[in-house]
Amino acid sequence: MTGEVFPNDPVLLSEVLRCYQPHCRYLRELTVQARGEQASATGTFEIPESCYIDATGHLNSVEVNICYNQMLYQTIAVLVRHRVGALFGDWTMAEYWRRQLPDILITRLDSEYRRPIDPRRFYGEFALGGSQERTSSVDGAPFTSLDTSFRCWDDNGGHCSGTVRLAIVGAARPLGAVR
Repeated sequence: MTGEVFPNDPVLLSEVLRCYQPHCRYLRELTVQARGEQASATGTFEIPESCYIDATGHLNSVEVNICYNQMLYQTIAVLVRHRVGALFGDWTMAEYWRRQLPDILITRLDSEYRRPIDPRRFYGEFALGGSQERTSSVDGAPFTSLDTSFRCWDDNGGHCSGTVRLAIVGAARPLGAVR
């Protein structure tokens, strides 16, 4: 993908990860590349110790999900900050902070683990494909569906990958509205 490249922004990353407990802030840096509605990001992670289980010696699915979320949140924050793309280019940073946790939902996550990854230092890649406007079959509420993918690897051949479908809900709610 060619397009605009946004190097790691440690100040923004710190703000994005503020919603995580300090011992769960795994993403150390992330570079984002965007072209139109598509974006990709590559980052570095470090997990000195698991946030919930004794050491297994390898990256596990719970931590992969956390890493995925951190890449996702930082990528969207970068797109919003730099006003990139039709979907996130119209958001303000205030809107992003308000919507980051309650309105960006994983609706499906599929992952494969090929070889164990050393959690002490590894790398991740996130890709954002296109989006579709949809309507909930449950209540008729509008939402935006996003198809994304990720992969993680380490220097010793460890590898996992997956696809994630997201929903961005609450678009019709005014900026200052309370749930």
